[in-house]
Amino acid sequence: MHRFYSIAGLGITAATLNVGCTGAKAGAPANATVNAAHAATAVADDVGRPAWQAEPKPSPAMPGKNVSAIKVNTVGYPANWRKIVVFNVSPDGATVQDSKGKDVLTIAPGDVVERGIDPASKDPVWQVDISKLTMPGEYVVVVGEHRSESFRVADDVYANALTAGLKHFYFQRCRTALKAPHAEWEGDAYLRETACHAHEDIGWDLNDYPEKKRKWAVEGGWHDAGNFEMYVPVTAPTAQALLMAYEVRPEVFDDSALNVPESGNKIPDVLDEAKWGLDWVLTMQDESGGFRHSEALRKWSAQGPADKEVTPRWIAGVGTAATAKAVSVLAVASRVYKKWDPKFAARCAAASRAGWKWLEAHPERVMVDGKGSEQPLWDDGPDVDNVAGARLVAAAEVWRAFRTPSALTSAKALMEEKDTTAARLHKGAWGNLSRWGLMTLAADPKTPAAIRTEARSRILQAAEALKEQIDSKDGYRCATDLKGYYWGHNSNLLEKAHLLLAAHRLDPKREWLAEAARDQWHWILGRNPNGFSMVTRLGKGPERIYHMEWGRAERPVPGYLVGGPNSQQMKMLAPDAPAKALLWENPIALRSGVPAGSLWHAEQSDMWDGAFIPEGNWENGWWAITEPDIYYNANLVLVATEMQP
Repeated sequence: MHRFYSIAGLGITAATLNVGCTGAKAGAPANATVNAAHAATAVADDVGRPAWQAEPKPSPAMPGKNVSAIKVNTVGYPANWRKIVVFNVSPDGATVQDSKGKDVLTIAPGDVVERGIDPASKDPVWQVDISKLTMPGEYVVVVGEHRSESFRVADDVYANALTAGLKHFYFQRCRTALKAPHAEWEGDAYLRETACHAHEDIGWDLNDYPEKKRKWAVEGGWHDAGNFEMYVPVTAPTAQALLMAYEVRPEVFDDSALNVPESGNKIPDVLDEAKWGLDWVLTMQDESGGFRHSEALRKWSAQGPADKEVTPRWIAGVGTAATAKAVSVLAVASRVYKKWDPKFAARCAAASRAGWKWLEAHPERVMVDGKGSEQPLWDDGPDVDNVAGARLVAAAEVWRAFRTPSALTSAKALMEEKDTTAARLHKGAWGNLSRWGLMTLAADPKTPAAIRTEARSRILQAAEALKEQIDSKDGYRCATDLKGYYWGHNSNLLEKAHLLLAAHRLDPKREWLAEAARDQWHWILGRNPNGFSMVTRLGKGPERIYHMEWGRAERPVPGYLVGGPNSQQMKMLAPDAPAKALLWENPIALRSGVPAGSLWHAEQSDMWDGAFIPEGNWENGWWAITEPDIYYNANLVLVATEMQP
């Protein structure tokens, strides 16, 4: 996983900017050969760059040139939803056409709001309301020579978004082969011959490094991102998000939609998938009750099939954040699985209670010694300065699940911490889960009224704080401000959408909250300055992703949310338009085999050919924008769940 979030939002030190990533170190293999077309035209200059690209030349999304000048949700819209389309050219004379090319709706002047130049994209913007379009079907929006991407109108238009978003986790599973028919999607197969990371060099205790003395028996789990490492501070909230999605809308999850090996076992597929992650979290608890931080290499995963990767994997030490997040998700699991698997629910309850005792015995912050490894420690290391959010979500869930008085006392005290204030709830991502803790306290009828009321107030305040940005400042109705296009942007945007949805559940009369959440959903699925859906195989989605196992598939593996625009690491792609720091149209074919005119990239040599970084350098790369992550997809599932009819 390569992850960077706002320094202000997370309390991250500047050193985090240089944390290594999957293959992100000098000397990592390029895994690419020069193709004939490129070799014929690319005469290297004295610094190793092709002569045609001696200087960086940004070529981001350009309306009407390399992306459409009419931006829509490329998946579509439910019939009765508001439907705002963004034009980058004048909409005078625009119409909506059906699949036969027949005009079915003419845009009236009263349906148009001119917004001027959008500051995040530098695009001219007109917002056009086509909500009168309610008949199910497939459509495009047309004006002059400009056409939008096609989209559907249907009540179940987002069913596949939820299925694909969840299917992603199956393809991220560790310690299993991936076989047909379960590893297939729309005619494409993503197979793994044998179980990965089940070899003899798995599970060494990092506390003994460099000696191999003690060994852990680990099972299950998901690969974190494009790499094959696994981290409790990420896996635990990822599994918790799946359980949260199930609890808020259990009726949308069944026992057959995902086509996973467990389908048909009379347990909803989403719970089967969450259990795969929970099984691994449970194996990471040691005899003290605390939870170990990670199972990882000392360096980084290599490109290729996961079952061919046989480098030693080490179990890092106990950390406060890892323990708190594990305690939280296992408390939730003890409640959710009671109906479906009482024995597993009881196991989760016992582990959560033991972990809570460890947290009580260690009020100080316990950080993990990485023993000089290149692996990041996230919020169990010195680069993140506060774990109040992790402790709050643990306290809230232990209180709700077990009615432990000390947990309520702890939650009340933690609500005095800065990271639990309304101003911080939509910042911090995986490093600050206080928003989840407050959601639990606000909705729990057995929480004392004063605490419940304060939690509710903070969630509503945090949601209301996004209103001006969405309604007035951003032409695409995006909740991200100009400084917010950093690592994991798309996940962070969905966190904001989830916060808006939680606020709407608390106060259904504030209808704009639901509309604002839908606006972020539309942005993710294509109504954004780049004109693409940010999820593979949904609408017009990413064509390439940075991923060790699936990154070279001819058609991308389905349901993967990419990190998205990142103007902090990839500003060179769009120096003046942070929302466009994502795409690059290469003028000729590249040595990686990418044809001329491509917009999506994943191979490091494309960075070198574009002169964005020196030849052979691995300190920055496409992983900053096109890599997926299980936590990203957890937020996708949370929001997709509430987009269902």
